[in-house]
Order: sequence, then structure tokens, then C-alpha cells
Amino acid sequence: MKKTAAILTSLVIAGMSCVPLAASAASSEFIVSPVSDENVSASDMSVFSVEVMKLVNKERASRGLPAYKVLPELIRAADIRAKETVKLWDHTRPDGRGGLTVVDDLGLEWNALGENIAKGQTSPASVMNGWMNSNDHRASILSRNFQYFGVGVAYSGGMYYWTQVFMGSSDNFPVAYYPEKYGDTNNDGKIDSIDASLVLKEYAATSVGKPYTLKSSERARSMLNGDNKVDSVDASIILKIYAKNST
Repeated sequence: MKKTAAILTSLVIAGMSCVPLAASAASSEFIVSPVSDENVSASDMSVFSVEVMKLVNKERASRGLPAYKVLPELIRAADIRAKETVKLWDHTRPDGRGGLTVVDDLGLEWNALGENIAKGQTSPASVMNGWMNSNDHRASILSRNFQYFGVGVAYSGGMYYWTQVFMGSSDNFPVAYYPEKYGDTNNDGKIDSIDASLVLKEYAATSVGKPYTLKSSERARSMLNGDNKVDSVDASIILKIYAKNST
């Protein structure tokens, strides 16, 4: 009974939050000129992801709404969906299931779900501008039904593909964190080379079968690129954020 009600809620929210027609080829709002065929790294896309998450909470704060928290599983979900929209530009997955079944696949319990997708925008600011100027997409960004989210970015054929996944749940997720803590492994309020070194230490240990060196909350803040593991890619993302913040 609970699951049936939840699915109905999900379908209503998903349908309202991201109407596929609003992102169709006929719309100039969500499909813009493609970017150049430059080499785009995983760290580039992860930096874009966290910038979008910060912009979401900036919009919420300006309206007196509580900030969304990040869940590593929702970063994973959004990353999967961003890559799937490269193959099939739709809220339906390439296997024919609804887009938000990705959350069920990752084993999360939820009360409400939503998804925003976009393609072609060249920066976090431009994609957020597009979403905020669409009533249905803006509704998910400013919803009171969600507490958690993740953002994924994919790149193909000279074009960025963007996905936001939102979730409301009565479950407590101790590892959830605010976007400002993304990459702040040791939770000292800074994202720097110390965080990268801790990530590399964890990677070195787990690569040879040794126990984790990080606590679960530290691992959560370090799993940055949607692959659900802590490795050298995460360290490179941290260093990229550090370099960006230092300039």
C-alpha cells in the first residue's frame, strides 16, 4: 500500500517537474547551440555538478526555503541518468522504464521523486537559468517535498547533458551533506590538498584489499563523480576545486 501510493506520487511529481515536451527539439529554452568538441574531463563535469547544486540552494535560500542535502547515491543516480539521456533524450530510460526507476535500482526508500533534464547549455549558470525560467522545472528546484538531491553531467558530441534528481524520504541519511562540503573529506571547512591526500590514502588501501581509512561520512563527501567509489579521480576533482577556489 505504501509503495503504491509512493509510485503515484512519484509519477505526478516527475511529470510536473520535467515535462518532456519542454525539452523537445522544438524548444529553444532547453536546447541551445552545442559547445565545441574540446576534451572534457570527469573532473570538469563534477565541478559543474557541484556548482549547479550550490546554485539550487542559492535559489532556495533567497526564498526562505531549507537547503537540499547531497546524497552520494543521488549523485550516482543523476550521473547514470545524464549518460542515459545521451542515448535517449527522454524521461524514459533506454531499457523502457521510467527515468526515476534509477533511484529504486540503488536501493533508496523514498516518498517523492523528481527529475529535471536539459542539454546544450554550456555552464551551470546557463542551465540553471533555463530551469528557473520554466514553471515546471522551477517547481522541483523550489519544492518542499524533497530534502535530498544529486546532479549529473555528461558530455557527448560537443554537448553537455544535465540531470537533477530530487528525493523526499522519511528515512534519515546521516551521510547526507550540504553542497559546500562536497570534497571536504576531513570536514575542516576547506577543500584542499589535504583532502586529496586522504582520498589517495583511502584508494591505496582499498586497492590492495585493506580496510577503509575513512569514516562513512568522510567517504560520502569524497565520492564525487558518480561511480560510488573513492579513487584517484575523486582526488583530481578535489584538486581542481582547490585550484579554482585559490584563483
